[in-house]
This record gives sequence, structure tokens and C-alpha cells, in this order.
Amino acid sequence: MAWKYAVFSVMCPEYDLEETAEVVASLGFDGIEWRVTKKSPEPIKEISYWSGNRSTVDVENIADSLPEAKKIADAHGLGTPILGTYLRCNEHDMIERVMEAAAGVGCPMMRIGTPPYDGSRPYPELYDEAVRDYAKVAQLAAKYGVRACIEMHMDIITPSAGLTHRVVSHFDPAQVGVIFDPGNMVVEGYEQYQMALELLGPYLAHVHAKNCLWEKVGEEDGVAKWQWKMAAVKKGQTDWTKVYAALKKVGYDGWVSFEDFSEGDTKAKLTEALAYLKQLEQSI
Repeated sequence: MAWKYAVFSVMCPEYDLEETAEVVASLGFDGIEWRVTKKSPEPIKEISYWSGNRSTVDVENIADSLPEAKKIADAHGLGTPILGTYLRCNEHDMIERVMEAAAGVGCPMMRIGTPPYDGSRPYPELYDEAVRDYAKVAQLAAKYGVRACIEMHMDIITPSAGLTHRVVSHFDPAQVGVIFDPGNMVVEGYEQYQMALELLGPYLAHVHAKNCLWEKVGEEDGVAKWQWKMAAVKKGQTDWTKVYAALKKVGYDGWVSFEDFSEGDTKAKLTEALAYLKQLEQSI
């Protein structure tokens, strides 16, 4: 059982699509998870992961931009396993446009998020809303043959495997899946890795590889204050040895996609992380 490794292009903000594909292929990766959202207008004055990212497929012109991105990936021998969109599950018109484009280029999955949680609305209300909206998403997934995936992520109603499973369990796992993100689980939603994966079962669709950690930032009236930050894959609190052992235990045979937002040179981070996780895979 050999996994395939991809790079989520969000972590390559300084490169355009062609440059991203060239770098990813040269470092020995198998594919690209394209960042799909509104493209920042050029010239970009300040490069950043979120607001000034050149490695982006333009969602507003998806019918043309995605085939071009697929052509670039193909030219470098790279697969396109999933699209990293920033769409919420209630954006049905845009979801359908992206699904149609994904089906057209043979991309089998796309990320579609659930509602954010900030305490301003009660969780039961948001949960019911998410299930209703995802029912429409699942219908679109069946229509186009593109699996809709919920990423386990902090600050939304699906931070853990348990809460994500509560949503996806309403649907056919052929249409709806889960992106397992143990780096995000450091911040919110930690559960024992193997138990979480066993719960997800057939809904486990994709894995994100990154890391986070908590650091003490001071005290207030004698009470310690803590803040989380991104970390290199080898340096955070996610135990990737245990994650890989759990993935092997449940028979996962899909993709692992890097999205390292820690400080440092992009090529160096990718080179080190890929070597590390491949070594772990061989050792387990």
C-alpha cells in the first residue's frame, strides 16, 4: 500500500500555476491540489497565503481556468486528486459550476465547507442548516460524479471526526467524504487518531499534512495564556508516526496533501516534509 503525495497550491503563493507545477514535479510529488477561489488581481504587491496568492485557479472563470490548470499539471506528470475550494455548502450555484468543471477534467473530489462557528448562532441551528444544504450538495455530487469533501477544521461546526461524521453520516460516502486533518486537530477537535479514522470509515477521502503547536505567550493575573501557531511537519504537536500507523491500520490507500503554513522557504519545507513522511511510511 503506497500513498500518493500532493501539494495544496495554497502553500506556494509566490509561484504562478506553471511555476508551482514545475517545483512540485521537480521535488518528486505525484500531484497538485489546486487552490480554487477568486484570483487576486496582478500585480500582487504583497504575497501571502490568503490574499496575495499566485498559485490560484480562478473560481470566477472556472470553465476556462480549471482546464488550463489541468493541462499544466498533466504536462508535468502530476495528478489532480482534489480541488481545494473555499466554497460553503450553501453556495449551490457556484458549487455546481465547479463540479461541472471538475467532472470535465476528471478531477474526482472537491472541498466544500460547513458553516463557521463563533458563538453568535447556536450549534443545533447551524447543524440542521448544514445537513439541509449538504443534501443539495450530495445531489450535485451524484449528478456530476465529483465527491464533495468536508475538511476537519477549527472555527467551523466540523472540527473533529465525531462532529464531521455527524454531518456526513446522512449521505452516501460515494458522494460525500471527509478530509482528515490532524494538524488542525491540534487547535480544535483532537480525538485519538485511530478511533477517529475508524469512525469515519468509508467517508475518509483525503488527508492533509501539516502541523501546529501551542505556545505560552504570557500570563494575566497569574493565569497562563496560550496561542496556537503553524509549525513545520516535524516540529508540531501532531504525532505523525501515530497518524501514519492509524492510517495503515484502517487500510487508507489515498492521497496525502501538504499544506504547510509555517515560516520558511517553500521548496525547503516541501523537500524536508516529503522525505520525512515517506520515511515514516516505509518504517511502519
